[in-house]
Amino acid sequence: MNIIVGQVVRKESFWNRENELEDIWDAIESGSHILISAPRRVGKTSILYKILDEPKDNYIPIYINTESADSQSEFWEKLFNTFSEEEFINKFKSISKKYWEKLKNIKIKKASVSGVEFGDGEVIDYKEAFKRLVKDLDDDKKIIIMIDEFAQTIENIIKYDETKNAISLLLSHRELRQDTKISTKITFIYAGSIGLESVVSKLGVTKHINDLNNIKVSPLIIDEAKEFTRKLTSSNNIELGEEEIEYLLEKVEWLIPFYIQLIVQEVKKISTRERLELITKETIDKAIDNAIGYRNYFENWQSKLKEAFENREYLFAKDVLNKISSSDTLSARQISNIATKHEIEEPREVIHALVYDGYINNNDDPKIYRFNSPILRMWWYKNVAN
Repeated sequence: MNIIVGQVVRKESFWNRENELEDIWDAIESGSHILISAPRRVGKTSILYKILDEPKDNYIPIYINTESADSQSEFWEKLFNTFSEEEFINKFKSISKKYWEKLKNIKIKKASVSGVEFGDGEVIDYKEAFKRLVKDLDDDKKIIIMIDEFAQTIENIIKYDETKNAISLLLSHRELRQDTKISTKITFIYAGSIGLESVVSKLGVTKHINDLNNIKVSPLIIDEAKEFTRKLTSSNNIELGEEEIEYLLEKVEWLIPFYIQLIVQEVKKISTRERLELITKETIDKAIDNAIGYRNYFENWQSKLKEAFENREYLFAKDVLNKISSSDTLSARQISNIATKHEIEEPREVIHALVYDGYINNNDDPKIYRFNSPILRMWWYKNVAN
């Protein structure tokens, strides 16, 4: 198992999220469409790639990242182009010769505000074009379309195009999912680093996603985290005793693979550089200090706030996080006072987004908020709050 920090983890380096994968496959086999729900860095994209790399029989998964799409036409163009790619088309050679021939000959000239123009010059709307694309699929061969960063796409369309077009895209997808002829051939899975629920709630159209089966990806439980750390350290020739593993996990606290890998990576660097025969708690403390010095692993937490919120909401969110990073916790009353200072009428929506996206939680007390990750809190205090 390799140490991989901040990138998609695949093949032998993937830590098998057995419960989540079982839930996802159960939902797929029951005919559900899925929303994978989890804060940033928990490992949603790696789970999608696990499905892509190791599909069950009679399922053909495709993965599409639509984060850069700023309009409906860009979104659909990415989707249709994926169906036209050689890698995807070739998957049908041994499964469905009829559909392989059809895919091989599809010529999509362009996607525009009017719809999709095929090679024969006919222009039809996106939804109908998609139906045309999949109508000849054999009923016993099902495509799993995994759309990563779908919520970001909706946010982009709101910001750079028009809100009505974002709602239109959400509605088109719901109508496709509700079409029984489509649902026998296609399963949609949506995932991303911002919460789709938060985005549609702000638009007032939660009904457009209430048919989705919401599957949560949680942090590792302590026994899983210990086993993961043992496997990671032993695979990389790092001698870490049980007491030191427990100390490392206690310091990490929010037990997601990203933070464990980050600290183990720094422990390895220190051990190699200083030729340590014994790794101690002091080594782990030093590794954490080193880790929070890397802006590239953390600065997207701040940049995502700027993308997600308008000016006053961003300043409010930043102020809340600054104060939590300084005092460790913040009460709901204090947050309300900060909202008044920034003239925020609905602070609950902003706080909900911060909770969903993995910045903070109120798990111990509904009225008290704290950072999920002590490591992110330390980085935020050092690099943003001061």
